[in-house]
Amino acid sequence: MADLSASYAYTNVLQAITREAVLSDVVFDQVFQSNKFMMYLLQRDMVRYIKGGAAITWVNNFGRSPNSIAFDGADNLPINSLAGNLVRASLPWRGYADALVLEVTDLVDNEGSDEAILGMVEAQLDITRMSMLDLMSQDVVTNTQAISPRGFDGLAEAIDNGVVAPTYANIARATYGTKWSAQVNYNVAGTVAANLLPTIHQIDINASIDNSRPDAYFCNRLILAYLIEGLFTQDAYIQPDMARTAGGNDYIFNGNPLFIDNHYETNTTSPTTSALGGFIRGLNSSFIKLAINPKLNFHETDWIAAQSNATMFTRLLFRGNLVVPKPQAHWAVFFQTG
Repeated sequence: MADLSASYAYTNVLQAITREAVLSDVVFDQVFQSNKFMMYLLQRDMVRYIKGGAAITWVNNFGRSPNSIAFDGADNLPINSLAGNLVRASLPWRGYADALVLEVTDLVDNEGSDEAILGMVEAQLDITRMSMLDLMSQDVVTNTQAISPRGFDGLAEAIDNGVVAPTYANIARATYGTKWSAQVNYNVAGTVAANLLPTIHQIDINASIDNSRPDAYFCNRLILAYLIEGLFTQDAYIQPDMARTAGGNDYIFNGNPLFIDNHYETNTTSPTTSALGGFIRGLNSSFIKLAINPKLNFHETDWIAAQSNATMFTRLLFRGNLVVPKPQAHWAVFFQTG
């Protein structure tokens, strides 16, 4: 612990009879930014709590009944099994952890002041939670098992056509083709008006299942700027009154919002070319879930005395995974920006 005694060596009367003016009793974070997609999952009733189980599984149908037939009179009728149609997908549980460590000397120095100890613990615990959530928010978007086999099976893996992830949930995409592949275009170049917007409109229609269409769109700040500037040039961007009053830039596509999430890939390389750019994804909330084990949902363990030094620590634990049971209902577009 640092020697703090010099801080209390008052050298004049003014220092001895005055105290500092504290602006606020909160800590102003200067590190963490948007976790929009993770918050979207947690706030839209898209969480599924699953107790126990060695893996997260669901059953998929990949075929029609071989017994469907029009017949007349004494025609022979087929009697074939449908067992080959049903295939179980499975994802592993993914775990995340963080630890809050307090020096015993800090606790002793604040003995008798429960408020001081509680404030110290609460502030640092909030930072620990935010740090852990920030890592999870990155992995849930960009991680694949080729990047980190311990992290989430993220959107980059789930919403793909086999280029990034040939297998998803232990089912090979080559086996079932478009039935187990998302709608993707990893090579959109040119202008927003002539190339990007027509691509988005078409791929959004391709991802429609009957009348169920993607209902949330995500990108990073750079792509949002390209979209809005592209609409400015053709006088097609209409800023909502509320956003105009507040000085904000809102973008609505098919009546649904385009969210900004800084964890979305930007200035990265296209999966199919060497061009630099960023991703836009359209998601159908009916076919995307966050599976969580309720026993380890940011669970805080008991405080433990460290064995090697004079500290006390508690751990935060999470266990779950992103589940996309119908990849074809979503889309991903890579737009070249450089």
